This record gives sequence, structure tokens and C-alpha cells, in this order.
Amino acid sequence: MAHLTYPITHIEESKAMVSLSKSLYSKEALQATAYKYSGDYYIHLSDNGEAFDVLFESKKEIAVDDTTIKEICNDFIDQQIRIDTEKQFGHIRDLIVEEAFKPVNK
Repeated sequence: MAHLTYPITHIEESKAMVSLSKSLYSKEALQATAYKYSGDYYIHLSDNGEAFDVLFESKKEIAVDDTTIKEICNDFIDQQIRIDTEKQFGHIRDLIVEEAFKPVNK
């Protein structure tokens, strides 16, 4: 079985960085996920051309471990799926809401 590596770079004990491809993630997905974790981490997003670099620094001066970064990466995927689903099917939700409130509008 092939060994899967994660794009995690440890800078210091309380800092780590992950690079995420622009072909897979939008800036909006990264910002929404970063906001979710802003209580525990200082998060800096930067655009390096082909990817977004996401720097995490613990606010509590504790080690940033791979498990935590992997969980956050799963949240990046989740947020991107939400954005993609909204783009593809959001109009259906709008039609349902419009239909539901038709009697109120008359």
C-alpha cells in the first residue's frame, strides 16, 4: 500500500503550515474554515500562485500536532463541498423558499 503524506510543514512547536491547491479549494472555503478555528489559532492565509499557504500558530503556546491539522483539513474539504453545493443547487432552495412564502406575499 502506498504511503500517503500530508502537506504539513512544522515551523516551530506551536506553528505549522499547510499548502492547499487552488484547483481544489477556494479562498472563501479557507476563510470560512479559518474563522471556525480563530479562537484557538492565529491563522494567516497567503496566496503563493498555485496554492494557498495556511499558517497556524497556537494561541495557547501548545504544540500544533498533525492530528489537529488533519482535522482542520477535513473541515476545509467540508466547507468547499458546502460552497460547491450552494453554487450548484442554491437556486433550488430559493425556489422552495419562494414557494413556501407565496401565500404570505398575496
